[in-house]
Amino acid sequence: MTTGLSVPDFLPEVLPAVEVGWRLGRSHWGQGLATEAAAAAVRFGFEERGLERIVSITQVGNDASERIMTKLGMHPVRETVNPTCGRRVRVYELSSDQYVTTTR
Repeated sequence: MTTGLSVPDFLPEVLPAVEVGWRLGRSHWGQGLATEAAAAAVRFGFEERGLERIVSITQVGNDASERIMTKLGMHPVRETVNPTCGRRVRVYELSSDQYVTTTR
C-alpha cells in the first residue's frame, strides 16, 4: 500500500497543487485502509505543512476512488484529459477552510 502527497506534474492545468493519492493491492480493497491513510495524509498536509488546498485526481469511472475523495470532504472541480495517456480524469479539491469546517 502506498499513500501520500505529491505534486501532480502530469496535469499542469491544476498547478500549483499538491495531490493526495493511494495505491492498494486488490486484496486490501474495501477495508477502509485507503480512506484512513488518505485522511492522515490530508491532515498532515493541512495541519503540519500549512497547505491551502489539496487535490485528488482519478480516472472517470473509478467510483471507489471517488467515494474516498467524497469521504475526505473533497468535491469535484473539473473533468479533463490526462495528457500522458489520453484518458478522462476527474479532479477533486479540498481547501484548508473546508477542511477546518469539516473537522470541527
